Amino acid sequence: MEITCIYLRKILNSRGEETSEAVVFSDNGYGVGISPSGASISSKEAKIIDTDTGIKNFEKIKNNFIGEFSQEEFDNLLMKNINTIGANITTSLSFAFFNLEKYNFLGKLDEHIFPYPLGNVIGGGKHHGKTDIQEILILPANSKSVFEGIKTNFQIWKEIQEEYKNKFFGLNDEGALIMDFNNEDSLQIVKDISNKYKAKIGIDLAANELFDGTHYNYKNKKIDKEEQIDLVSRWIEDYKLYYVEDPFSENDFEGFEELTKRYKNKCLICGDDLIATQADRLDNNIINACIIKPNQVGTITGALKCIKRAKELNIVPVLSHRSGETCDTTISYLSLLTPIAKFGISQIRISKLNELIRLWDFFKDSKIAVL
Repeated sequence: MEITCIYLRKILNSRGEETSEAVVFSDNGYGVGISPSGASISSKEAKIIDTDTGIKNFEKIKNNFIGEFSQEEFDNLLMKNINTIGANITTSLSFAFFNLEKYNFLGKLDEHIFPYPLGNVIGGGKHHGKTDIQEILILPANSKSVFEGIKTNFQIWKEIQEEYKNKFFGLNDEGALIMDFNNEDSLQIVKDISNKYKAKIGIDLAANELFDGTHYNYKNKKIDKEEQIDLVSRWIEDYKLYYVEDPFSENDFEGFEELTKRYKNKCLICGDDLIATQADRLDNNIINACIIKPNQVGTITGALKCIKRAKELNIVPVLSHRSGETCDTTISYLSLLTPIAKFGISQIRISKLNELIRLWDFFKDSKIAVL
């Protein structure tokens, strides 16, 4: 692809924070990309820097990005400069390049298999809310289409809000319900209502945010690593959890390995902060699912490498949004390479979900993934 011009500007994300929007031009048109941002961030994530500084530093090297590039070549050049321009800038530029030729990406797909939408219904932790659990999630495993799955998640989200409206205090960063319930009561409520829709449930514990170096700190107790394994195991058993993300801190390899050993045949033990979309961090093979967030690694190419490596190791890749989001829909396209898309349910998240519906209709042979 021949790049003729690049433009960067500051815009705002769903939290009202500054972020980067890139526009990449060629003779055939242009592509736009916007970088998201996270609230709970792994120490292994690619470096981000102030948006103004990143844009200013990119302007000094912009001419190096004018000319003929493939996605991988463009991204490799971005990675050489990531420490001076930041992963927030590289992500927006990589997204923009991808969107310049996204229909080429669609044309190269061997099959048109779509992910199940994994939605956040009750929120807490660093995303704001009453529970220590950062996200209580639902997966509409009985759905036969993307539209049906998205609609099911909305129905469950609405039913919980309406049935417990006297305990409802608003929506958090991701559009999840803030409810006046503890961890166990919240899990039971989601389980009971999800069962009516034959949906599976899961959690993102974001345990990095609970861990102080020796113990996991809950609102009403402080527990050690062994007790954390027992607590999460009890939740898996009592609430029939299908998906458990970041149940331990990012450096607790033994905890991940033990939980995966116990439940690998009945539950997805998913690493987010543990992996930070770094393909080489999958080689320990101590999980059976992993989060893919392109801005953690800084480029589309890095995310694709992580998806490829996960599949080689029989680890389920889960394409994910961030808590600070925008209307950018790049990850909707990338999610066609994964069986699960964690895009949320409401508010600005709907842009990515609606794009999945459009893509489903774009193909004549669309089908939902097999879990």
